[in-house]
Amino acid sequence: MRTILSVIHNKWVTLVLRILLGSLFIFGALVKLPDIKMNSVNVVYEYGVLPVGLATVFGYLLPFLELAAGIAILFGVLTRLASLGGGLLGLSFAIGEGIVLSQGRDINCGCFGGVIDTMMSATIYLSIVMMAAGFLICTSPNRNFVSITSLVFNKLKAIPKILKIIS
Repeated sequence: MRTILSVIHNKWVTLVLRILLGSLFIFGALVKLPDIKMNSVNVVYEYGVLPVGLATVFGYLLPFLELAAGIAILFGVLTRLASLGGGLLGLSFAIGEGIVLSQGRDINCGCFGGVIDTMMSATIYLSIVMMAAGFLICTSPNRNFVSITSLVFNKLKAIPKILKIIS
C-alpha cells in the first residue's frame, strides 16, 4: 500500500492531476456561464434529485464553484481546500447521476453546457475519477509542487534571511 501511495503522491503525478482536474472544472464552468439558467439551473432541476428551490440555488452556484475550484487547483492556491471541494463536487455529481440512473433514466448530464452532449451513463465514471483525483490531490504531500502557494511561502521564508543580511 505504501508503494502505491508513493507512486500516486509523486510530485509529477500530483501536478498532472492538478492540471487535468483544474482544467476540467474551468472548462465545465466556462461553457455554463454564458447561459447559467439553461446550462446549469435547468439541468440540475431536470435531475429531479433536489427540491426546486435548492436545485435553483445549486444550479446558479455550480459554475462559480467549479470555476473557483478549478482555478485554485490549477494554480495551487489553497490547494488542499480547493481539491477537497473539487472531490466533493465530483461526489455530488456521482450521487446525482447514480440516483437518476437507478430510476432507469439516462439523460444529458449537462456537464459541458451545450458544447458537448454527454449522457449520465458515461459521465458517472468521469465524476468518480474527479472525486478520486480531488481526494488524491488533497492528501498528497506534494499538492503544492509548482504552485502559487509554494512560491509565496518560499518568498516569506526568505524575508527573515534578507532582514538578517540587511541588519
